[in-house]
Amino acid sequence: MSPRPIEFPVEGLSDGVVSLRLLAESDLPGVIEAVGDPLIPRYTTVPDPYGEREARQWQRSSSQGIAAGTDLATVIVDADDGQLLGAVGLHGLGSAGGRCSAGYWLAAAARGDGRATRAVRLLCRYAFAELDVARIELWIEPENTASLAVAERVGFEREGLMRSFMPIREVRRDMLMYSLLPNTVR
Repeated sequence: MSPRPIEFPVEGLSDGVVSLRLLAESDLPGVIEAVGDPLIPRYTTVPDPYGEREARQWQRSSSQGIAAGTDLATVIVDADDGQLLGAVGLHGLGSAGGRCSAGYWLAAAARGDGRATRAVRLLCRYAFAELDVARIELWIEPENTASLAVAERVGFEREGLMRSFMPIREVRRDMLMYSLLPNTVR
């Protein structure tokens, strides 16, 4: 079965503390500012340096992924005031095996109070309920303790170390493989 376009709710998803919605033009300056934090390009494949050109490319590729049914990128915002907090997305949707991967980042000022956990949980629950996903994978560097903690709070289970698994900034890096199944979301 080939992927179908993703019909993400117009109102987004919310748990009352964080909301997830599709990337808007008005988000681009906040995204550019947030990913200027050196930890984001250090632990992700977000380009470095990151400016307006890169933000617009992400906006285009996000729209294309939704239309193709292969990727879903959302921004994390404060449920009360709509302030941009970060991003969380799913990649490789529509595979024959029902498997995809997830990724996330949070602006420095938004870290430390559980909002990343809430956002990842929201998107994973949506994926299991609405996108025919049977397994979600995370690949996290062993040194990225904050991201590891988010994964474990959501219910992801560590499966093992993938040596020299992913290039980041032209350096092949080890990654810990984590997985989440529909009945293990906390």
